[in-house]
Amino acid sequence: MNFNTKIFTKIERITKLMLFVGLFLVTSQSQTWAQNKVLVNNATVLSPDNRYISIANYGPTVDNPNNALLVDNNYATLYAQGGIEVLGIEIGGYEGVIELEFPSDVPKDTWSYVRMDDDTGLLDGLLGGSLGDLLTGLLDNLLLGNQEIVIDARDGTTSVLSRSSESGFNTPRVKVIQDAAGHNYLAIRPDAKYDRLRITHKKSATLDLGGEKELKIYSAFYFDGTGEECGRPFGTSFDGDDGIGLSLIEVGDQNLNYAIDNDVNTFSTLKPGSLVDVNIASTLRQNFYFSTPSNIDNTLNIKIALGSAGVVNANLLGAIQVVLYDEDANIVYTRALQSSLLNNTDALGLLTSGAPITLTFAPGISYSSAAVELVSPIGAAVLGSGIKIYDVQRYDGTSTCINLQIAAIPSATISPLDTPSCASTLLDFENVDFPSYAVDGNNETYAVLNADSGNLLTSGASIGYVQMDLGNVGADQITYARINYDEDILDRLAGGSIGMLVSDLANGLLLGDQYIEVEAFNGSTSVLNLTSQDAFGGPDGDTTGNVTVVQDNIGRFYLAIKPSTAYTNIKITNHVTALLPTGKQSALHVYDACFDIGVDPCFEANFTAPRAGGLSLSVGDLDNAGVTDPYKAISENSSDFSTINLGVAGVAAWVYQSVYFTQPSQTGDHVKVRLAIGTSQLVDVDLIGTYAIKFYNGNSLVDTFTLSSGLINSLDLLTLIQTGGSVTLDYVPTGIFDRVDVGIESLVSVGVESPSMRLYEVTRYNESSCPIVITDSPFQESSCLSKIVASENADEVANLLDDDFDSYATLNSEGAALWDGSDYEGFVEMGYDQDVAAGVTSYIRVDFEEDILEGLTSGSLGNVVSTLLDGLLVNVLLLENHYFTVDIKHNTYNTSGDVTASTIIATASSKDASAGGNNMIRVVQDAAGRYYIAVTPDQAYNAVRITDTTDSSVVLPIDFIKDGPNSMNVYGMCTELLSTERCIDAFATSYEMSGLNISVDAVGTAGVTNMERAIDGNTTNYSEISNGTLGIGTSTKQWIFFTTISNDTDSVLVKLDVDGAVVNANVLDDGLEIKAYLGNVEVAVLDFSATGLLNGVDVVDLLNGVGAVELNFKPGVSFDRISVGTKYSVLNASVFPPIRLFSVSRVCGSGLMITNPMIYQKVD
Repeated sequence: MNFNTKIFTKIERITKLMLFVGLFLVTSQSQTWAQNKVLVNNATVLSPDNRYISIANYGPTVDNPNNALLVDNNYATLYAQGGIEVLGIEIGGYEGVIELEFPSDVPKDTWSYVRMDDDTGLLDGLLGGSLGDLLTGLLDNLLLGNQEIVIDARDGTTSVLSRSSESGFNTPRVKVIQDAAGHNYLAIRPDAKYDRLRITHKKSATLDLGGEKELKIYSAFYFDGTGEECGRPFGTSFDGDDGIGLSLIEVGDQNLNYAIDNDVNTFSTLKPGSLVDVNIASTLRQNFYFSTPSNIDNTLNIKIALGSAGVVNANLLGAIQVVLYDEDANIVYTRALQSSLLNNTDALGLLTSGAPITLTFAPGISYSSAAVELVSPIGAAVLGSGIKIYDVQRYDGTSTCINLQIAAIPSATISPLDTPSCASTLLDFENVDFPSYAVDGNNETYAVLNADSGNLLTSGASIGYVQMDLGNVGADQITYARINYDEDILDRLAGGSIGMLVSDLANGLLLGDQYIEVEAFNGSTSVLNLTSQDAFGGPDGDTTGNVTVVQDNIGRFYLAIKPSTAYTNIKITNHVTALLPTGKQSALHVYDACFDIGVDPCFEANFTAPRAGGLSLSVGDLDNAGVTDPYKAISENSSDFSTINLGVAGVAAWVYQSVYFTQPSQTGDHVKVRLAIGTSQLVDVDLIGTYAIKFYNGNSLVDTFTLSSGLINSLDLLTLIQTGGSVTLDYVPTGIFDRVDVGIESLVSVGVESPSMRLYEVTRYNESSCPIVITDSPFQESSCLSKIVASENADEVANLLDDDFDSYATLNSEGAALWDGSDYEGFVEMGYDQDVAAGVTSYIRVDFEEDILEGLTSGSLGNVVSTLLDGLLVNVLLLENHYFTVDIKHNTYNTSGDVTASTIIATASSKDASAGGNNMIRVVQDAAGRYYIAVTPDQAYNAVRITDTTDSSVVLPIDFIKDGPNSMNVYGMCTELLSTERCIDAFATSYEMSGLNISVDAVGTAGVTNMERAIDGNTTNYSEISNGTLGIGTSTKQWIFFTTISNDTDSVLVKLDVDGAVVNANVLDDGLEIKAYLGNVEVAVLDFSATGLLNGVDVVDLLNGVGAVELNFKPGVSFDRISVGTKYSVLNASVFPPIRLFSVSRVCGSGLMITNPMIYQKVD
């Protein structure tokens, strides 16, 4: 491969002066009101001056009425005294009446608030809503003295809504609430316009106990904004129903306002007290009132803790619910705490310890109030010490109202479809967080469909669904809905009938019978309804159509929905059922739903899935049956492959991998299939016959071919396969097709195992209209080798200079038998026309023994593992001492281009790599999983030599047989020029381990798995970084390499979470390490400090939550690589849990912030 022969001679730094305006500092958010507070502007006293002062001396029944026109701590006072009733006539009593007028009409259904206080505790009792009678009944009658408050909303002289405290202020239109400062308000919401409020304070004449009473009126107002409120609720109250037993001590000890004040460390307490009757179910709730309805994209954070530490399980957590209400007090959203946490053991552990946790809700529907409920079922008292509520805040997502618990909306990524037409309207949804994300046109945001099997104590089963409008879609047109689900479930669903068989054998009840239901509708008429309980009816569905779980070329999962009749919308439902309602739950992510309206006949294969049949085996037999990593057969990495395995099966069993094209083929189309057959045993002619290639148009079979019929130039297939290398086959089907199946059928006797098949490529092309497209280079502005300096025992070296990134030269080597001395090695030396500066990396793409390459990407760990295994008869330096050597050189050439002098700057061998790794020569992987030798010398260079060797020097019985032949592939050598686009995605990754006392057993659980997934663009994939059981003094880190140097204003967005343990500040500071480097020099480290705070945000709290955290690390200096990993001091024996690294991306000129993921559920 060769892309650009231009070369640069030094690293250049382009310095730009950047002015940053509007730095957004994230701090604790106080109440913010986008709307105005409209005050009353006129006060009229309507009661006479008949307040008894002394004999023949009477005064006003309302003092200082104009004090009620301002918002301060001054007040008007309304006096009331009960008289004596004689013959039905009250004598000697008086009441205070004030009328407060607004400057203009107040619209109907608008809340008005009157701040007031009394001297008896009546309002505190009425704050209990429907519990008001119980609470006021607890108060001393001498204190209350039959005191009564009446509020009357009026339009001029006409009353539009009136309510008395004797009837209770517990309706959807009249209530008593308390603000953050602990002030009480009487709130009213008439269903007609009004312009004034009349407040009456009086006492009963029948029994006047306690003497004169006072009612203080501070202010009255309403808010004139709608739907733009950001921050904490304006007010709060509590409520309950039958079965609650409360005492005055418990009421006074609740501190309701602490849940909505500006201090996130204070809390209200919600506790049921003693139950009046355990045979009556009871509910106690704290209500939170916002001054206006939310918009539909609003999110809500609630920070809570259990009242005391202790054993908690999912059923007990199910007794705590969050409920949202509209303006008319109708329930619009309910979520048990159990469903919000989804059995995340870390969160449960944190709650059990008594520490608080912040929960995020995104209901996708407008709401005006929220409640945290504590539910006690019949015959049980749960969480007797109650719960603590620290904070409640609402966010509208605008630039000034950002929810830090939710990630910024990610950028959309490239669709696997040619021209996608996606659902843009939600028809219906239930039990869903972020429902609008399923139809927002962004394939990286997602709705979360929540479902659970119910709770033994408090609740029944629930489902979550979204119904999306697609417009008019024709019969047999496939809609692809991108999803993410529990990993085990997805693997089973993607395995088709194999997955269902494994599920059945593993006892579906243990899995909670978790399944997906897919419905398609034409208008309101259902035209398809299939569920994953039976693998959507099998590979071909039923007469109404079929649903298949497929993957695209980077491994993202989709539901491929294909109704057999026209349709207009689809509904996707998440279910969990169980024999008993034990709290099993799941969260299904739905990203989008799209069908392809493109017409490009050359559009490449974009989806794949396994298909199988005829299997009826045990779990042990099925372990080897199926398709592993199917998406790799259509990925951009030509070195990668899926593995198709039938295992040991009876006659008529089969396993295929289906490769789908969104457009039907053209006449004359070819299909190129590159594959290899495993050589764990000799392959004979009969076994070759078990492999087949099939072509389909929809579900109709078009052609069936053997492997031999795809050979070019009549080559000997059996000989080619027995070499263990890949074979390229070419087919020309006789009819139109849109699907190719490659696989194995059991045609021989039972008990004979067909070797597995490695499928590298399935490509459709047409010699006249759709020629084979060469793979694009992953470099942005590359400079590649310009000459072959030398080569020996190397085939197809000219490929190194062509424009095909997937073409390669093959280096051959062979070890000698002891008696014939016939060993040889192969090499190629690649050169640049000009010197490459010191510190600039060149990447040489290679194929080698995959196990060796995988070990070498681990740097020092690869060396340790090699050392531990070296000398063992079963594994002599990882596969027959086949190794390669890298020499970085600086050559001098004469005018004819011949080398006249050469200096080796650095050298390294995969056999003898130095302990601790080699900073100049590494093995890395790119985002597609391709392997490279990365050379970064500390001197200028202009050539690199790669040598392949098979060494037979170790005298073992097996060495009396000639070793080899062996080979390695070299694709080319390139470096990235100083691109004008410095925000290039991370190019490559590797990892490294260092530390004390590393043993074979310990290494077995340590390292980084699937490391390329941290940079592959699939946001549902992750690498996992773990120290295993290595313990004190060890460190594991994953390297992320960029091909360009950042500016000092750039940052790196690192998305990660931790698995399996509760993290505290000390463990975080001593366990998680993120660093930036320029070349091999460390330039910055992310400091979490001993408090676990970063930029004022509690990282510990986020990591102990239920999803990934995004850290935007700004080193403040130039860098070209970072590391993410674990560290352990010799003094601290605490164990940091494995790190799941989802993505690493460079952000240019950004600030610092930390967020949680857009939603927090995952399946237990």
